[in-house]
Amino acid sequence: MLLEDHDVESLEWTRLDGVSNDLDVDIAVSGGCRIERIERRGALDVVRIVTEGAGQIVLQTPLGNASGFWNPEFTLAPALPADWRGHESFSAVKSAPVGVLTDIDGTSSLAFGFDCVVDEGVLQFGASEESKSFVVRLGVSAELARRRGAIDLAVVTSRPPYEEAIRLLSDFLHGGAGHRPISRTATRPVYSTWYAYSQAVSARIVEDEARMARELGCRSVFIDDGWQAFGDGRWYAGCGDWIPDTAKFPDLRGTVDGLHALDMDVVLWIAPLLLGVQSAAYEDLRRFAPLHSPGLRADVLDPRRREVRAHVAATCARLVRDYDLDGLKIDFLNNAMVYAGTPSDGDIDDVGRAMVALLREVADEVDAVRPGTLIEFRQPYVSPAVAPFADVIRADDCPADADQNRRSIVDLRLFAERQIVHSDPLMWDPTAGPDAPARQVLNAFFGVPQLSMPLGSLPASHARVVAELIAEWEGLRDTLLGGELFAALPAEGYPIVGCRREDALVVAAYQPRVLELALDGVATLSIVNATASTSLPYALAGDPVRGILRAPGTEPTPVVLSGRGFLDVPAWGVVHLDLAG
Repeated sequence: MLLEDHDVESLEWTRLDGVSNDLDVDIAVSGGCRIERIERRGALDVVRIVTEGAGQIVLQTPLGNASGFWNPEFTLAPALPADWRGHESFSAVKSAPVGVLTDIDGTSSLAFGFDCVVDEGVLQFGASEESKSFVVRLGVSAELARRRGAIDLAVVTSRPPYEEAIRLLSDFLHGGAGHRPISRTATRPVYSTWYAYSQAVSARIVEDEARMARELGCRSVFIDDGWQAFGDGRWYAGCGDWIPDTAKFPDLRGTVDGLHALDMDVVLWIAPLLLGVQSAAYEDLRRFAPLHSPGLRADVLDPRRREVRAHVAATCARLVRDYDLDGLKIDFLNNAMVYAGTPSDGDIDDVGRAMVALLREVADEVDAVRPGTLIEFRQPYVSPAVAPFADVIRADDCPADADQNRRSIVDLRLFAERQIVHSDPLMWDPTAGPDAPARQVLNAFFGVPQLSMPLGSLPASHARVVAELIAEWEGLRDTLLGGELFAALPAEGYPIVGCRREDALVVAAYQPRVLELALDGVATLSIVNATASTSLPYALAGDPVRGILRAPGTEPTPVVLSGRGFLDVPAWGVVHLDLAG
């Protein structure tokens, strides 16, 4: 239906042969779009498409044995959407025009990325019922054609594992744009107030929870929504002043100083584009916020206005300076998209371009106040266009959904470049057994874990498990955050995930699947068992390997790994094998 609905007869098709015999990709253009050249750049074919007016760019490949389609929207849509369902808007603060069609064996049969990662646009994709193929369409509006003049499309020329294909496209789209230096705070486990207390947060709560969080291994506190004046009622009609609610935080700077004395970094939440009618700033700023977000019960400042960008940057810098903050959690940036396609009376006419300018100003002014400040973004503002302005990218909200947290972390790790990935804050039922917190922490292992539970009422068994697993994470941090990630079976939510850094390898099982182990050059193998099973199957490539198994609460034990077998690993636990050279 996708092609049939968009004048398929007008398309002019060109074959992309790639470098492998089984790559079968066709590209077509129509309207004001025409292919100027196709250039081989390493593992990519880069197609330059001149945009002289409105038109469309279409990719098509045989469906084959496809099992899923990866794209940066990170939604829970069907793994392999129909072409009448796959639909994604994008801009600098919402997703990106990138996708990888994954075969059942984990290879990529189509991997593509358009370099229009700033401007507003719409990508359509899905399995065609009529042709039994997979189709991708980028509609090129007259505005997009005018702004760009040309679009570069990168297509991976072979069928590598899908994670390699994602990295190739990520490198192409980031294009040497630079990155924000990684702050110390970015790599430290977090205590977040959000799921624990929502907006009912106070200085006393933060101070008490921080002491307990530090004993569990956290080294930073993220004070979320609720610290600010009018920060009650769950919605955002009070946003705009960004001053403390003095009933909750009579001395916010004193609270921050106290947390610093505990060796806890402090990050403050802000949603700087939201403007509520309760705020004192409303009358002065309302002319810059003509559109309303009913779901948030707040107006949205238009970033296409120079005054808005200056106000947001100055506000962020003021908070860092006045309260000696270690970082800012900047939220609801994607709500700027309410202005997509609307006339602008500002100095910039495109929301994406305006947001790039705004976030650059924020980063520059914050750095002028305090170099090395953490800036956190979250899904869905994952575009390479804004990546240089945040050192942390966080998984989108998924309260208590450990599996979705893992999927989001892995997706972000594969696509992000030189950013630290954080989990969505971890929460669970405090009346459940200790397996509940273990499952949450272990599913966040390949990012920086953020805890968010009322710790004063946490059962001792839960606290013990959390502390033990955070200690394990700390011991593996360099490998988990700095190693090369691999993940199996994306269509099934990554049941096996691993990371290797030099001679250290971490492999995690989230379902009792076979661990495919290649241990050449590995000195330390750590196995994370995030299942209820106490025995994990493995298949070893190469010769038998001897080692010493170290597990909590037991004496070191000699083991031999050979061919196929089973390895005893405590349920919801971690073991380490020191392998003989």
